[in-house]
Amino acid sequence: MRWFSFSALLAACALAFSGCTLGGEQAEQTREAEPAQVVAVLPSRPGLTPAGPVKRLDAAGFTTAILGRSDAELTSALEDGGLRRGASRTWTGAKGATLTAVVGLWADGDPAQAIGGDAAAAVVPGGTVWMPTEFRGSNGRRSPDARVLNVVIGQVSLYLRATGPVDDAAVLRQMYLMYQTAAGRDRQGTGANG
Repeated sequence: MRWFSFSALLAACALAFSGCTLGGEQAEQTREAEPAQVVAVLPSRPGLTPAGPVKRLDAAGFTTAILGRSDAELTSALEDGGLRRGASRTWTGAKGATLTAVVGLWADGDPAQAIGGDAAAAVVPGGTVWMPTEFRGSNGRRSPDARVLNVVIGQVSLYLRATGPVDDAAVLRQMYLMYQTAAGRDRQGTGANG
């Protein structure tokens, strides 16, 4: 009888723990964050200065922000893929350096992952695949003069486009801050260690 009770207790604990795990995974898949708030807290990177305020984006503006140019086909894909709204912010520096952060809130994160990967390939044609281990499931491209990194957390896409002399470290640090903010882990605001 004692084994039965102990076994029942173990089974109940295992069920409870698996429920917590599944709930945690479900929470990650449905995570939402307001795009303008995510980009608003980002600090300037060394050598870069803000090139204007945070911009709230519809699908056409989102297209221009991630590609650096308009594209009607991509705008249509964003609308069909469930982009709800977006925001962007750009920094510029010497010798043509630019860093653009683009955050989108989607109905579902899967289209965001696919579209972000395709956009990375379009922005850095011929570049090498870049999937930093710090961001599981990320997709990006890089070349000597351009870098693009796309990370999706739940229903939020985080996209960075860098051109000119902007190094990997600057892109990775900015992505880390975006990720922490979107995940609700950075509650210190704009004065945080940027």
